Amino acid sequence: MGDHQFDYSKITEQIYIGSDLCKGGVCKIHGEEFKALGVDVEINLSAERNELPPKELEVAYCWLPTVDGTAPSATQLDMGTAVMHEVIKDGRVVYVHCTNGHGRSPTMVAAYLIRFGRKPLGEALAQISQGRPEAHIEETQKAALEEFERKWST
Repeated sequence: MGDHQFDYSKITEQIYIGSDLCKGGVCKIHGEEFKALGVDVEINLSAERNELPPKELEVAYCWLPTVDGTAPSATQLDMGTAVMHEVIKDGRVVYVHCTNGHGRSPTMVAAYLIRFGRKPLGEALAQISQGRPEAHIEETQKAALEEFERKWST
C-alpha cells in the first residue's frame, strides 16, 4: 500500500486531527487505523476528495467540503462542531481531516474547542499546536475563527 499515506495527531482523548492522502475511493489503511484508534465518526473537510471509510467499519461520515487554504463557512463550522459535540458527549471518538491535516481540520477543531470547550481562540490554537505542531492556520482561517469566537462567546 505504498500509494497510501496516513498520519494523525491526538488532540484530546476523543479528537484526532489527521491527513487523507490515500488514493482511490476507499482506503484500507483508514479501516485498520480507525479500528485501532476507536474512531466512530469521520469529518472530512477536503473539497478535493470525498473518500468514504470502509463500510465494514460502520463509521459515521460527515463531508463538509472546503477548498484548501480557505476557512470552512460559518454554517460548516456550526455543523461540524455540533457533530463533534454529539460524538464526544456520547463518549465516542472523532477523526477530523482535510488533505494534509494542517489548516482546515485544525480550524474545525479550534472552533469546537471555542464553542464547546469554552476556550479563547489563543488557547484553542495553542492546544492544537501542542498536539499537532505541523498545523498552520491561514489568515483567512484565523479570521473565520475570530468571527466564530465572537458569535459563541456571548
